[in-house]
Amino acid sequence: MATLKNLSALMILLVVLVALLPKATFAKVGNPECGKGIRSDCGSGFFEFIFLADTFTPTNECCRELLKAGKNCNNQFVELSISSNKPIKGTKSDVYRRSNETWNNCVAALSPVSPPEPAH
Repeated sequence: MATLKNLSALMILLVVLVALLPKATFAKVGNPECGKGIRSDCGSGFFEFIFLADTFTPTNECCRELLKAGKNCNNQFVELSISSNKPIKGTKSDVYRRSNETWNNCVAALSPVSPPEPAH
């Protein structure tokens, strides 16, 4: 599947779905370039956590890649995956919760930490 390199990063995130869905389905989502840049190891981990509830702790680099793709892009691929009726772990609400949890954890991991206030 040499074309995986050319797919958006979140499509790599959803590598399992790429194998299961016709490529034309992704064109309906919008801009497939929005997630370009997420490595397959990061994408697989995000996918497995969000859709299959597997354990995954993203590295800061994986989080940077996800945040660079953007929240809207992430949401598009979550919606696509849910609408595909492929098996997921839990309910749709669980998937949305895990997606938001992943996003928020990455934002928190990369947010600068303020130094403590100096003692007076």
